[in-house]
Amino acid sequence: MRKLNDQILERLGSGSTFARDDLQLDANYDSVGRVLNMLVKERKVVRVGRGRYRLASGNAPVSAASISEQIERRIARSKRNVFLRGDFGDFGSYDAVGRALRQMTNSGRLIQIGYGLYAKAEVSPFSGKSAPLVGIKRLAAEALGRLGKAVEPSSFERSYNAGRSTQVPTGRTLAVKDRVRRRIGYDGNYVVLERT
Repeated sequence: MRKLNDQILERLGSGSTFARDDLQLDANYDSVGRVLNMLVKERKVVRVGRGRYRLASGNAPVSAASISEQIERRIARSKRNVFLRGDFGDFGSYDAVGRALRQMTNSGRLIQIGYGLYAKAEVSPFSGKSAPLVGIKRLAAEALGRLGKAVEPSSFERSYNAGRSTQVPTGRTLAVKDRVRRRIGYDGNYVVLERT
């Protein structure tokens, strides 16, 4: 019978990412975990997420600096303004992607607008702080759309548009059908989510 590490490397040979549970080997769960950890330490396999692995592309592990370069290239090519942390999971492990995202937020190229939510940013010439490229309402609507939530005009906007109110809405209130527990905003400015 062939060694377990040879069986794992053969299954990962296609270059795509595999979940640990999808390997279907003739060994118990703990043995597969020990062999995968050994292969990661030997830099033959890269852990790209919780329970997800792929073959290493070279002898050296991917550094956080090169991960941030890959993230920066993907952001520059994208028309989106909001990104989820999961959008970059194929560049490295969960922790390595987190470090790269922190580097980019510290440098002002990204701004964190919620848990696992990031937006394109640039340093403001007025305040010297990072600011997103688009307004908070548009960011929140796009973020909620990326999370699979339907966004509607708030009750304030509907009243104003129908002529029942003369008070101009602030534009920081969005109506959502589903329950949302995240706070979306930055630098103390958060969008109010109204349940419809």
